[in-house]
Amino acid sequence: MLRIIPGVARRRAVDPRLLGWLDGRRAATRPNFPANHDYVDLRGFTAAHVDTVLEEERAGYEVLAAADDDARAIASVDRARLASALAPMLDFGIASTVLALSALGCVPVMSCRGRALGAHPHQYPAPMATFYARKAHVAALLEAAEAADISIVNSGGKLEVYSEDLRKMHAFAAALRRHVG
Repeated sequence: MLRIIPGVARRRAVDPRLLGWLDGRRAATRPNFPANHDYVDLRGFTAAHVDTVLEEERAGYEVLAAADDDARAIASVDRARLASALAPMLDFGIASTVLALSALGCVPVMSCRGRALGAHPHQYPAPMATFYARKAHVAALLEAAEAADISIVNSGGKLEVYSEDLRKMHAFAAALRRHVG
């Protein structure tokens, strides 16, 4: 079942002066992200990749809606995500966000669909993605967050986007896609 996560405070507060950045060597190395033992370097995706994953998720949401979000439908969309040629390690519903961030030029370092879908436990309660961004990305990120009605905040030298509703993360990716080549 697709759940709205209660108690998620909506905030859009980004201070570009606090943004850090990674050089290529650091972004490619797992030990730099101790909070994410499954870190994979996901830089370099393109607009075409984003379009593909947006379509995969759109189709998945149709499957979920047609089956009233039952457990078999959730398992089906999760299997389809794992079989995807594009970043199969990413959760259904959050993959488009991660690829859109990458295509924009950000460095995604952690993501989770939260407890928004199914019974499988996830590390975070709400759908989220944490990433490094440059100051030049901030306007597009804020515009897409506003359009999708999600939160975006500083998190150390990184930014984090999150929402109470997994479908809004898909909407964020679609809005961010307009800023990608």
